[in-house]
Amino acid sequence: MRFKNRTISVVLPAIVLAASALAFMTADKFYVAAPGFACVLMVLWLWMTLWDRDQKIPFFDVGMFCALATLVYTVYPLVNYWVDGLQFGILSDNRLRSYNPEPYELGLFHLRHVLYLFSFVVFYSVFRGKGTIEVGNVSTPSRSTRQIIVLFFLILTGYFFLLGILTGDIYTLPETYGERIAIGLSVASNMPLLLLQISGKLAGILFVFKLALLFIVVSRCRQKKWFIILLVWVTAEIIQTFILKGGRSGLVLFLMATALFYHRMIKPLSMKFLITSGAALFIFFIFLGLYRAYAYIDFASLQTALSQANAGIFSGSNEFQTLLGTAYDVLQRKIAGADLPWYLYINDFIMILPPQQLVPFEKVTASEWYLREIGISGTGQGFMWGVISQSIVGLDWIELALRGALLGYILARIHRWYLKHQSGFLETLLYLFFCLKVYYTFRNTTFSLLANLVWEIIPFYILLLMARAIFSVKVGDQPGHRIAMTPHNVK
Repeated sequence: MRFKNRTISVVLPAIVLAASALAFMTADKFYVAAPGFACVLMVLWLWMTLWDRDQKIPFFDVGMFCALATLVYTVYPLVNYWVDGLQFGILSDNRLRSYNPEPYELGLFHLRHVLYLFSFVVFYSVFRGKGTIEVGNVSTPSRSTRQIIVLFFLILTGYFFLLGILTGDIYTLPETYGERIAIGLSVASNMPLLLLQISGKLAGILFVFKLALLFIVVSRCRQKKWFIILLVWVTAEIIQTFILKGGRSGLVLFLMATALFYHRMIKPLSMKFLITSGAALFIFFIFLGLYRAYAYIDFASLQTALSQANAGIFSGSNEFQTLLGTAYDVLQRKIAGADLPWYLYINDFIMILPPQQLVPFEKVTASEWYLREIGISGTGQGFMWGVISQSIVGLDWIELALRGALLGYILARIHRWYLKHQSGFLETLLYLFFCLKVYYTFRNTTFSLLANLVWEIIPFYILLLMARAIFSVKVGDQPGHRIAMTPHNVK
């Protein structure tokens, strides 16, 4: 009963505090704050409930990651709107600035997010069940498997290095993110379609091998030399992102994977560390977005714009705001009677269909349709689609409730499956992969992870099996071992 009271002692005061704050707000501020507070309270309740249920911090939990991602994508645009004086100002997303929704319009629109998150939280908490993931209770791969992982990582890395040389991409060091986009667009337009398709799939497979290699390194980092190797690797990833001014997602996912592996195999991370590092990582993510755009936008103009904005960089456009911009724009276009082609309704599954050359119709994702609709397709710019947009073109409110509930049930079943197989190397790798990529269920659409499973996870597994068959395990091959529980990693 003591653990249940802990949830009540945290969530109930939070509800009272939120209600008190709302009671003293003006009507306009109430419309904006209420959906955000509702989402925060739901995620807080889920976190505390799972913590009480398992008596462990629910950090290594796919459903918790999904709820947190949904929360950030929901709340941060509201924060942008609030700090900019209840408007989308000069640095905001152009579409939102053009529509300039009133507070009640924005608040009503965000009730979709509240409904979606509510459905997810209810179904995930009900069907997830109870079970403890023991720190360190996981097997490491055998020596031959480790060698295969390193081999494929080097082969795929070498492939992309060679591809960069042949296309000239590797010789061009961009000064801005805009230049990086232009270079990538130029390379893609001159590359044969088949090679472009294969390279895209290989990039996803390389990411899985990279995670597997990271698993190996982190599992050994109780040894000083391996811990130093890990620090050098992390530093190199950060430097590379700053120099190349590329996408932020790869670096952020790598840092998250490192923390998750460490928490899972070495020592549980404390609440204090998770809160401070999570906040720092989020600010770092926002900063990287501005950093890569500094030279792309005239610096003097940027300084002028920042001085005119009510909250400086916190008024600026960002990934979370642009996703809201897409959903809001799609709603307005639907109301205005825009033509919604049939393939929008199968967007969840379009990326697992055979390659373009083998299907009798053009494979067009919903995000590509939207780019064509607003006239910027092929320019190197892009907008993610989002589950809110996907539901709007369908049954809207009803579909959002169904999608949230179904996703909650599916992730709950995945978690229950992992509880039964938590000591396996491949099972842990797969579960962590889902934890990292689950934000795409909100950023893209509910079943977007199916494409990752079909084109990345399954090929990774097949390559492992083929390599084991070709390079048959030698007699005396050193087997993997299970990382044992010790007083050190439960402190």
